[in-house]
Amino acid sequence: MLDKYINEQPVACKILKKAIEKNNISHAYLFISNQYSKTINLVLDFAKEIIIKDIENDDEKEDVIYKIENGLYNDILIIDTDEIWIKKEEIEKLQREFSNKSLLGRKRIYIINNAHKLNKFSANSILKFLEEPEDDIVALLITDNKYQLLETITSRCININLIDDKNIIKKFEGNTKEKIAYILLNNKEEIEKFIQDEKKDKIIEAVINFIIYYESNNSDTLLYLNKLFHEQIKDKKDIQVAFDIMILFYTDILNKSMNREINIFEEYDNEIIKMCNKNTIEQICEKIKILIDLKGKIKYNLNSKLLMDKLVILLGVD
Repeated sequence: MLDKYINEQPVACKILKKAIEKNNISHAYLFISNQYSKTINLVLDFAKEIIIKDIENDDEKEDVIYKIENGLYNDILIIDTDEIWIKKEEIEKLQREFSNKSLLGRKRIYIINNAHKLNKFSANSILKFLEEPEDDIVALLITDNKYQLLETITSRCININLIDDKNIIKKFEGNTKEKIAYILLNNKEEIEKFIQDEKKDKIIEAVINFIIYYESNNSDTLLYLNKLFHEQIKDKKDIQVAFDIMILFYTDILNKSMNREINIFEEYDNEIIKMCNKNTIEQICEKIKILIDLKGKIKYNLNSKLLMDKLVILLGVD
């Protein structure tokens, strides 16, 4: 499972695979993501590798992996939050859950995403957990900034520095489609399939044309949605891809607004500059949030025409 990341994160994968092969898994790892977009996927795959290491039966392995991927495996707990802080109560709940031995006799793993959100009280609680490690418990912490964590926490973990997306996608030498594929997909086969699919070129073109037209014409875009969007993008999967591309495009507008490099859509630099001049940073962030929220509704089979109408209306609300 870690092999899919070997080209992107060679050093990290080598360290993690060696630990598994040598049966020398540490009680705690701190993954410094450096804005690597697949960090949580990599960490979950590492957790899977740890759990299935000593399982010989292939069917049992597949069953365990299925349970982990669907949140049904009781010996892996994930702490994540959209709030400003991870509260002490969440850590105390974790400690209670892990106070008993595993019924399966395997490692138990807890993952704390955005560990820099630990406040003073929750950080001290997790520190006590790390100071008295148990043989069958593994902590996997993820952060964008290790310096926001207590030094006593970082020093008790194996620090795994990941390579950021920006440095990885440089190898694509300006190929927008390849960069999009890399960001959106998790394995080499899916990326290659995306790149070879000519239909994806039409989706990318339609999405960018839609954004450019909308940013110049605002709510008038409603009159031309059929031509701009619906004629090229029809099925549910394509609509999901389209929304992902919109999020990436507006993220590059945000990058430019904040005097950072454009990561993906360099060839649209002039258009992006114009959009930066028309939008405040707050407005761009709000548009990204709207896109993320509406993308979540696609799975409920919302009518695509109603969805796009709603998008245009919401994007224009100040």
